Amino acid sequence: VAITAGRLRRFEKLMQRRPLLLNSVLLRQNPHNVNEWLKRVSLFEGKPREIVNTYTEAIKTIDPKLATGKLSLLWIEFAKFYEENKQLKEARVIFDKAVLVPFVKVDELADVWSHYIETELRHECYEEALKHVRTATTPPPHKPSYFDRTEPVQNRVYRSLKLWSMYADLEESLGDFTTTKNVYYRILDLRIASPQVILNFAGLLEEKNYFEESFKIYERGIGMFKWPLVYDLWTTYLSKFVTRYGGDKLERARDLFEQALDQCPEKFAKAIFLLYAKLEEDFGLKRHAMAVYNRATQAVLKEEQAEMFQIYITRATACFGVTHTRQIYEQALETLPDADARVFGQRFAELETKLGEI
Repeated sequence: VAITAGRLRRFEKLMQRRPLLLNSVLLRQNPHNVNEWLKRVSLFEGKPREIVNTYTEAIKTIDPKLATGKLSLLWIEFAKFYEENKQLKEARVIFDKAVLVPFVKVDELADVWSHYIETELRHECYEEALKHVRTATTPPPHKPSYFDRTEPVQNRVYRSLKLWSMYADLEESLGDFTTTKNVYYRILDLRIASPQVILNFAGLLEEKNYFEESFKIYERGIGMFKWPLVYDLWTTYLSKFVTRYGGDKLERARDLFEQALDQCPEKFAKAIFLLYAKLEEDFGLKRHAMAVYNRATQAVLKEEQAEMFQIYITRATACFGVTHTRQIYEQALETLPDADARVFGQRFAELETKLGEI
């Protein structure tokens, strides 16, 4: 019985150690497996000394070029461990080492920097946060390409949009309008802006009543992107321009709409045509608005044509009366597929009946 009890205790201990033993086997097979190292850390939950030793062994063992998984996550979690244990100084030491690691991808270094900055912000160390983001976005003298793999990631991270977006947010919150504007212009000069960055910058300028400068930013952004990425830029720009100037700069507005519609894919044409037609109805000529609606019926997606014809008919009725819709109905019957044509044919017949033409 005593022998059996002893064997049971040994078996229980073995079963308790089984996850750790299995993890050791997997790490011997691939010592560069980041996920297994993180799993090993979790097995030592509640044992801070073993956790620190495991993190330390992991970062000494893993070769960044051979790492399986995101090596940056290991460094971030190590720093986070110290932060959660109220050891900010030690967390900073880990981050300071992490930003020097020769990661394979620039995104990993950008992740480390962003977590470093967020850590400082959580502890209300705002100047430190700004110092870090400025360091991360300072270009080396020769300014290599983001995709030049012959250069270390430390020389390329200055082109990370993630870090520049964080920089802009920090300046907007902690700096002033001038410093924020300068950051946005640097993003544009680096040609790394996304459409959302353009919208944010233009919105900031508009908020400060720099309307013409905001419109120039929209135009600069539109020049950087192609369809479909320019869709939100065009629709926002056109709406803001019309709201700002109404009919005071009608020819310029018309020119902008024509530029927007030039090479505009069918999928995105409807919204722009409707904005254009509304401009003409509100500030231009009704017949110009009808011409815009007419163009729209041929420029939108096939499945949107019926809806576009109905809008055209509704607005023509409002502007010129129902008799002006005959030609539109005839055009719709020639253009639309049979199913939609039948519906419009019935409506046309009902119209003619009301007018006493049948």
